[in-house]
Parts: sequence; structure tokens; C-alpha cells
Amino acid sequence: MILRMLETQRISQEALKYPNYSRRGWIGVDLDGTLAKCETNMNPNHIGAPVPLMLKRVRYWIKTGRTVKIFTARAGDFHDEINIHQWCVRHGLPELEITNRKDHQMLALWDDRAVGVVKNIGVSILPTPMTLWQSFRLRLLLLLGSSAVMKVDHRHLQVQFHAAQEATRVILECDG
Repeated sequence: MILRMLETQRISQEALKYPNYSRRGWIGVDLDGTLAKCETNMNPNHIGAPVPLMLKRVRYWIKTGRTVKIFTARAGDFHDEINIHQWCVRHGLPELEITNRKDHQMLALWDDRAVGVVKNIGVSILPTPMTLWQSFRLRLLLLLGSSAVMKVDHRHLQVQFHAAQEATRVILECDG
């Protein structure tokens, strides 16, 4: 069932750009590499230029009444937080709350390093990195404004799903 559910997801251009989240709770957005470009060999206190699509997305969420928080490892450092607030204001955002902690009110986390998993199963949603062709095709679809079709590699998901089932069986046998 899960494999069929993940087989093909048709996602409209608008849904890719601006997912619709509840107004209750908050959306976490990573700073470096997600909202701001992560530039190598830079001063660790430096914050890169904004990532245009993420900046638009965050502005949209704020405009439509969603709560957005910057989710970063820089949270808790007074000087970093001042720099982040200045960066936000400079790029047309309010001084967003900065945190490095999840809670039960968090609706989603947008992060360049996170791997999504199927809830309560542990199977990764994006099991393999995009090929150069897939990346090019997705960018082309975004530019053309058409809907994107994202397919999941069935063989990889089946192997992961069966491995998770087997691991669960072994754990249960050991406990029993």
C-alpha cells in the first residue's frame, strides 16, 4: 500500500512553491543552504545571499498568516542572532524567531540536509539523490510553469521496506 501511495506524486507548480500549512503551529526554515546560500570558504559569521524561491515562499507564508521560524545551529549565539535579524530585515522579512529546537507545534522543517521519511515506517521518501538529468528536468519544468511529476524508485523502496520489516521482526524476536 505504501509503495503504491508513493509510486507517483503529481504536484502542481503552485503546491511545489507554496505548500498550504495550517495557521496553527509554525514552519521551520533552515538558514544556511536553504534560505541563504551557503558559500564555502567564507567567514562563519557571514550569511550568504538569499535563495530567491525560499525567500518568496517565506514571504508568502508570513503574508498569509503562518508563523515561520529560522531553524539553525546558530541559535543561542547573541551575535549570530543579531546578524540573522539584520539579514532578515535587509531582505524584506520581519525579525523572525530563531531556534534550534523542535516542538509539537512545528508543522514542517525546510532544510537542505534533512531526509524525509514515511511516518511511522522509516522508509525514506527520496531514497536516492537526483541525477543531473532529473535536476535539469525539474528546473525546466519550474521555468515553464507546468506541473512536475516526481517518481520514486520502486526497487529501492521495496528493499528498504523489506529491510525495515525484517529488522522489526528481529527486534521483536529478541525482546520476546
